[in-house]
Amino acid sequence: MKKRFGQHFLSDRNILQRIVRLAAISPEDTVVEIGPGSGALTRELAAAAKRVIAIEIDRDLVPRLRSTMPGNVEIVEGDALEIELPHNTHLVGNLPYNISTPLLKKFIAAREHILDVTVMLQKEVAERIRAKAGSEDYGPLSVLIQYYATPVWGFTVPPGAFTPKPKVDSAVIRLEWKPGVAGNNAFTDFVHHAFGSRRKKLLNNLVSIFPGKTREELASTLERSGVSRDARAETLSVEQFLGVYNQIHERLRIQARQGADRNQ
Repeated sequence: MKKRFGQHFLSDRNILQRIVRLAAISPEDTVVEIGPGSGALTRELAAAAKRVIAIEIDRDLVPRLRSTMPGNVEIVEGDALEIELPHNTHLVGNLPYNISTPLLKKFIAAREHILDVTVMLQKEVAERIRAKAGSEDYGPLSVLIQYYATPVWGFTVPPGAFTPKPKVDSAVIRLEWKPGVAGNNAFTDFVHHAFGSRRKKLLNNLVSIFPGKTREELASTLERSGVSRDARAETLSVEQFLGVYNQIHERLRIQARQGADRNQ
């Protein structure tokens, strides 16, 4: 194991089996595992699924994995951030702490062919994912994950379950995609900018995001969306964020159309 990959190998079989149960794997399923490491979770997945495709970035671990895994396991050497994920699969993994957020964003981008996601994360990240508006943990990651998926809390895992022991607790969560939610990169950017300065009121952040709109226009847009002009970003629910975003962009579309009509 190379330290730069941020891997901590899970060795408690009871916890491994709980992960498989939370993932609801059936004998006809294909599972993609991110970061098999020593292969402990891989074996449990192989016992439950028809096929397991395990993606491992550490080339030193690959030969042993390939020589010791059951016949229904395929070991793929590479970076999960760069590899195209197979279609119609369940995704399971113990995500390295240092790249968990980029991986979650990749899973969202590939959600049309990933059935669901069950992953172990640093507990702090898992708490942010499921956080509700108004809580200290609530932020852009909360909004964006909950826009696309329903987070289902599994359980907390103590440091002693790993080798080597991490310095923090971990947690297992399952993401179940919400049906009919189209990808929206502009909304993603909007949410990140809205949280750009948490100490500022949302209205102040909106003024910097939309410099062509007056402060009063943006304040009126917030109020039409049922949001106080004094609100801060962390107090808005996912639905309220989407409402404000849609209101602003609808006004921008109307103004652009009116400008085009005047120029004809």
